[in-house]
Amino acid sequence: MNYVQGTIRQSLFFNEENSYSVLKVEINDTNDPSLLFFEPTIVVCGFFPKLETGVNYKFFGTVKSHPKYGIQYNAMRYERQIDNTREGIIDYLSSDLFKGIGPKTAARIVDAIGNDALDQIVNNPQILNRVSRLSQEIKTMLPQQLLINRQAESTLVWLYGFQISPKMAMRIFSKYGYKTVDVIKQNPYLLMDEVEGIGFKRADEIGLKIGFAFDNPLRIRAVILYLLGEYVAKYGDTLLEKEKIMAYASAFLKVGEDTFIEVEAIENTIKQLIDEHRIIEKDALISLEYLYRAEEEIAKLAFRYSNTSIDEFDIALINQYIIDFEKRNGIDYTENQKDAIITALHHPLTIITGGPGTGKTTIIKGVVAIFQQMHQGNREIINKIKLAAPTGKAAKRLSEATGLEATTIHRLLGFDFEGHYTFDEHNPLETKLLIIDEASMMDVLLAKQLFSALKTNTKILIVGDENQLPSVGPGQVLADLLGCDLFPVVRLVKIHRQAADSSIIRLAYDILNQNLSENVLSQHSDRSYIRANETMVPNIIIKVIKEAIEAGFDLWEDIQILIPMYKGISGIDHINSMIQSTFNIQNKDIKIGYEGKFFCLKDKILQLVNQPEDGIMNGDIGIVSEILDDKEMLVDFSGNIVKYNIKDFDNLTLAYAISVHKAQGSEYKVVILPLVRSQSILLKRKLLYTAVTRAKERLMLIGEYQALKHGILGIEMPRKTLLKTFLINQSEGNTPDFLTIEDFM
Repeated sequence: MNYVQGTIRQSLFFNEENSYSVLKVEINDTNDPSLLFFEPTIVVCGFFPKLETGVNYKFFGTVKSHPKYGIQYNAMRYERQIDNTREGIIDYLSSDLFKGIGPKTAARIVDAIGNDALDQIVNNPQILNRVSRLSQEIKTMLPQQLLINRQAESTLVWLYGFQISPKMAMRIFSKYGYKTVDVIKQNPYLLMDEVEGIGFKRADEIGLKIGFAFDNPLRIRAVILYLLGEYVAKYGDTLLEKEKIMAYASAFLKVGEDTFIEVEAIENTIKQLIDEHRIIEKDALISLEYLYRAEEEIAKLAFRYSNTSIDEFDIALINQYIIDFEKRNGIDYTENQKDAIITALHHPLTIITGGPGTGKTTIIKGVVAIFQQMHQGNREIINKIKLAAPTGKAAKRLSEATGLEATTIHRLLGFDFEGHYTFDEHNPLETKLLIIDEASMMDVLLAKQLFSALKTNTKILIVGDENQLPSVGPGQVLADLLGCDLFPVVRLVKIHRQAADSSIIRLAYDILNQNLSENVLSQHSDRSYIRANETMVPNIIIKVIKEAIEAGFDLWEDIQILIPMYKGISGIDHINSMIQSTFNIQNKDIKIGYEGKFFCLKDKILQLVNQPEDGIMNGDIGIVSEILDDKEMLVDFSGNIVKYNIKDFDNLTLAYAISVHKAQGSEYKVVILPLVRSQSILLKRKLLYTAVTRAKERLMLIGEYQALKHGILGIEMPRKTLLKTFLINQSEGNTPDFLTIEDFM
């Protein structure tokens, strides 16, 4: 590998969250031909611990040309180079790495021990007793710091051997420090729980490479937790039958085949996980402990706001404020909408639900304006009105629609780069009125964090569409809050005139009402249906995109293909590949790839996991803004530029076509929705309804009529959750308990 060696003259930048470093290095050696005639210094970039100025390092990587910052050296790893002359060792020991050691003290150490002082001190710290006038503090610190420095370098090199990116290697090292190798060798599966971005598959690769057997008890334990996590992520349930997880684990571990693993080993591991409070079992049902506790806690916290009213302002006065607001804004609220506003202002917690065109946003504007008027002159209270939504796209839509500031729930709660929240039960939010929009997207973990951070005097308005898909994460918080009959609920039923003129919205309600009429197949100015078998669908999608572009729509900004499944000829992966090769052909040679996945300049990219240290979350969409070299690229997430190493590509996919779940909270001018029978297992009413209501101006349905019919008429099973039961138990004064299997039959 090419390298550049030199002395750090200046640290230009260091990111405390992810250890990304930019250094100015004076070159004294290199084997990279492109640097042989380069100026004496170069800027070196990479993920390292904080390196010290005045010290000599060898950096391994490649040269890159940045349009703004010029020539840079992109380093994948580094090695400290020690000058073993007397002067070199003195310079090193008197650097900023070793507090309390100046040039004179360093000289005494070298003169007393010799030019191999560093090795001798590491191997025998007692040798420092030879040095005169050396404090006990230095005698203790110096061997420890030398060892840490060496172990940091060797640890990172060891981690790189598992095809771990420099960014991820630094994340692991930041967690475990110089104990990293020992911790991972003892139990690589700890990484699943303790390091963001490391899942079972990567941890298992490491485990098997370092010699863990297939039937190692730690691996069996990790498999069960992994499969439980995969199940709740895939289905959204917060519990499942014990026999199911037994069957899943037996199949995964190949019980009864060549692995020599017995069913009893799985049973014993489940018992162990119960003893460790990682899972909870009752009545042959299993729940991950953190999900069980989250739903239990939501029930306790939400119950504080149930079935009470606040007589701070009487209803007659609120009615007068509504009339005033209507006159000022040219609005004519229906009685249903007025009831929603009055209820929201008169109760601690109110839920408003309704489909597209029923005026949810207009109600939010009215609630905020009238709440401000009710507290006119009290700037302290008015400044404590907060609007939030589960995703950035949903928050942006809420802000644009209301003209009020809105943020994500994560940002509202002070979610930081380390995955921690500023606001919780110990440091609650100072909020008088909190409005949560798109609440169907809120999973149990986020809801638990939100309710934990609220004071009992906060007025809460929860707004959402109960007919949309539930959250991507586990649970169905909105549905369970609606179903427990503990909170005032206003259902908006009237579709307003402008929305009623949209055939897209009419189709959405036809889907909800299981109305499979000719209207579903007919052509409209804003909606079309193209019947085609599955083999024809990809080419028709390309044709439809070309026509939309000719009509003035932009592929990157306006057009979104929504597909239920990733696999198959009409699946997300294949369609993305086709669109990339068809519409980004001008950049086909400016690309970067790794293990069969590649991205081109200007490709539309979807983030698949939370990456809080870079300010991006699961579901965020960006554009590849620059290919730095064959190892790294930059992605622009609406002005937030994030660097990716090829070994981080598991966290990304193309985003020309995305799943319906990933589109929740967003709207697009043009939605293309392919529907084929091979996707029937996922085609449900809520999915179709959610997909259709993402379209603002045009909706293109493409595919097989039987698939559409299956989605509209099929039976949709609710998620298996505990929150509703816990809420009802709270109201009855009962101890929270599991449901039984019969409740789900």
